[in-house]
Formats: sequence, structure tokens, C-alpha cells
Amino acid sequence: MKRRKLWLFAVIALFASVMASGNYSTLVEAHSKQDHVDEHGDNMFIGGTLLTKNRSKMIVCVENVSSNRGKDVSNEKNVKKIEKQIQKLSNENKRYKEVYYDSVDVEVTAGCSFTPFLNDPSNSHPLYGGGSGDRVVEQPSKESLGIFIVDQDVIDKNFAKAPNRWSPEELICEGHECFEVTKGIYLTPDEIEDINNDKMLFQELLYGFGLESMISNEVDEEKQKKDREKKENEKKEMKNSSS
Repeated sequence: MKRRKLWLFAVIALFASVMASGNYSTLVEAHSKQDHVDEHGDNMFIGGTLLTKNRSKMIVCVENVSSNRGKDVSNEKNVKKIEKQIQKLSNENKRYKEVYYDSVDVEVTAGCSFTPFLNDPSNSHPLYGGGSGDRVVEQPSKESLGIFIVDQDVIDKNFAKAPNRWSPEELICEGHECFEVTKGIYLTPDEIEDINNDKMLFQELLYGFGLESMISNEVDEEKQKKDREKKENEKKEMKNSSS
């Protein structure tokens, strides 16, 4: 089967991440990918909070894959920091309960079972970095979200002008439909260690848990401005043609 074009992944990943209705079940039409359908004939994607059948809890993993492997950037230390921010998330964000995160176990682990997609120099972000690489998997990881500590050059390459640090890590395809089922958040060692950046981590977790749209307000406002200008131009053209 032919691989679908990478620009399609950007569309799939972006809109599958926006939880306007309180779940992740947004569907996007894609080219046929029958070889990625579950071998046993069962649909792997179930929607809801956990997204896939092979998950019994919401697992957030953190892993340092940067060249800085010092003691101050230990995974164990970052686990505690992320747990603290998730607790804050559950206490302060009303949508946390609305989308039923309070009904599942949320666990933060040191180390991820999958490798960070963007840490491979041959890959790039499908939306912010030009797009390359195939993210479709047959068996999703147990983790729903990976937080990766990477070198600055990974950030510069993929997130130079991005409104957030999210990237789709895994997609599953069933028939003609694809679903983003695993997200990644990318931070540098300085960002994860700086106590002043806890607000940044908190905001990225809002995106990672799907509690806020990853489409920035600036993008939305710019689109509205262009739409208004287009309508004004159409009115002027109609007025000129009728005179």
C-alpha cells in the first residue's frame, strides 16, 4: 500500500487533538491503509479518554533524550514536577472532570516505551517543521502522552515559530480513517528545570490532555481578519459591478 502524503498527517493530528466536544473522537478522511487495520478485525480506536483498547489508565511518560544527562535533569525528578502540575490541572481546570479524567487512573512514569519522533534528525514536525516521516503504527503504546527533554536544536528545527510544543507521535488507521492516539511534548533541559517555567509546563499539559485547543488565538484572529477583508472586497466588487 502507498504511504499517504505527510501533509495529511498535519491535518489529522491537528484536528484530532482539538476536543471541542470533550473527547478525542474527531475523524478525518484519509487514503486507504488496510495494512494498519487491527489484524484480529477489532477496532483499536475506542475514543473517549483513553482512546485505544490496549490502555487501562492514562499514562504520561517523561524521558530525557538530550545530550545533557546530568543529575539535575533526572527523569525521576521530572516525574514529581509533572505530577504536581497534573494535580494542579485536576484542581483548577473544570474540563478535567467534564471529559472524565477524574474517572481514570493518571500515572506519570520515568521512561517511555516509544522513541520521540522528532529526536530523529530525518523527521520533522508535520505542521511547524515541514513534515516528514510516517507516524502510523499498528499497535499504539501504553502511554497517551510523552514528555521529552531534547536538545535546543530539536526545538529550533521544529518549533521556531510554533505556539506550543505539541507533536503527534502515533496515529492508527482503520479503513479510510486515521486517529491521533499519542501526543508528544518537547522541552529543553533548561525549560524543564527552571521553576519559572512551570507555567509553561502547565500550559503544555493543557494541550497534552486535550483540555485546550492547540490552535492559537492569533491564528484564529488572523483568519477572522482575512475573512472580514474578503467579505468587504466582495461587497466592493458587487457595488462596482452594479454601478
